[in-house]
Amino acid sequence: MNLDIFNDKTTWLFDLDNTLYPEKSGVFEQIDERMKIYISQKLKISKEKAFDLQKLFYKKYGTTLSGLIKHYDVDPEEFLEFVHDINFDNLKKSNKLKENLQLLPGKCIVYTNGDSDYASKILESLGIKTIFTDIFDIRKADYIPKPTKISFDMLLKKYSIIPERTVFFDDLEKNLVYAFQKGITTIHISDKKNVKKPYISFRFKTVINALDMIIKSME
Repeated sequence: MNLDIFNDKTTWLFDLDNTLYPEKSGVFEQIDERMKIYISQKLKISKEKAFDLQKLFYKKYGTTLSGLIKHYDVDPEEFLEFVHDINFDNLKKSNKLKENLQLLPGKCIVYTNGDSDYASKILESLGIKTIFTDIFDIRKADYIPKPTKISFDMLLKKYSIIPERTVFFDDLEKNLVYAFQKGITTIHISDKKNVKKPYISFRFKTVINALDMIIKSME
């Protein structure tokens, strides 16, 4: 494991959901349920059919929202406001997470398929909002989600990111493929014991585990 590669990094990209906070917090479970309710009410179909459609669109387009916009001309802002109206009480502040993020040289950016209002609430709940330079959300990406190349290229252009000096953390393997192809160091956050794919530079159970290793490699 070559840890010297982190010494010249200047940009740190972080996915939001199930990456900066643990999956067990149940935040995304709430969103999942809210999506099902929204689709059921909007399209006047059963929750069972709404769930099937939700997962179909997610698999085909990267996000449920993309499919709803394409096939049903759904107002994205209405959708985002509804599905992100959740409880954040299970999110806990972590001094260790905050300390490690503050030690990273350069800029930290959130890259999410959610919206910036929701992302800000998450970061605030975790006590790390002030550390991040910006949030590249689904609005800034013109509602084009990860893992599309279009979305990622917009991100790179907006912040003049140099791929070789960048690290990207995400809990979904598919979101890391194009980043790796561009020359970015990729870190998969997952406690699953899957075979590590060639486009994953490192894998850690939690973002804190990953940052611990990175910070120690810089000492």
